[in-house]
Amino acid sequence: MNLFWDEEAPFIRVFRGHHFIYIIGMLLIFLWIVRNQQIIKEKREAIRRILLIIAVGQQVLLYSWYLLETGFDISESLPLHISRISSILGIVYLLTARKRVMDVLFYFGLFAYGSFLYPQRIYTFYHVMGVSYFINHALTILLPIFAFISYHWRPTKQALYEAYGWFVIYFFFVYFLNPFIDGNYFYLKYRPVFSDWPDFVYVPGALIFTYILFWIGYHTFYWVQKKFFK
Repeated sequence: MNLFWDEEAPFIRVFRGHHFIYIIGMLLIFLWIVRNQQIIKEKREAIRRILLIIAVGQQVLLYSWYLLETGFDISESLPLHISRISSILGIVYLLTARKRVMDVLFYFGLFAYGSFLYPQRIYTFYHVMGVSYFINHALTILLPIFAFISYHWRPTKQALYEAYGWFVIYFFFVYFLNPFIDGNYFYLKYRPVFSDWPDFVYVPGALIFTYILFWIGYHTFYWVQKKFFK
């Protein structure tokens, strides 16, 4: 078995070695950002171009693997996981620096924290999809901080409501699409938690949880800003 490429390679286990490597990598990047805010402000356009190249490269890596290894099985390969939508939004933001794009990316990107804390069906750090996973989620989590430092972006309550509206549209789209293509988008087929709950409980529960998550993310951002950023 080729541990760098094969689809049959093992997934990581929660709170074991590979999981901790991902978490430590994220923390190290965060600490570098905190300690180099002035450099980020001065070099923001160069950094934005570098991040754009990395983000596009990650997308090429991701979909090349799906095409070459899985034959691009649409049940898993479409850009319909919330993390992949966040990646696309990140690329659009890096191309345009538009505030409204970051407004949605920030709130959608809050799910990336859950993926880091409780990873599901994630490959090891030396697997091509493990590399893609780390780049994807690191960019999704850290781009709002870059936007804050470089372009004075801030999350707002109005943006929260708009992002939640977009999330509801997304949620029901994949909810009704999944059965037709045997998909697992938003992990509605292989649920990470409460897998035995019936849909009439799980669906409103997921919508309520997301609304609460968005509010927690909004308030936590300003707490982190006061603690770590100038």
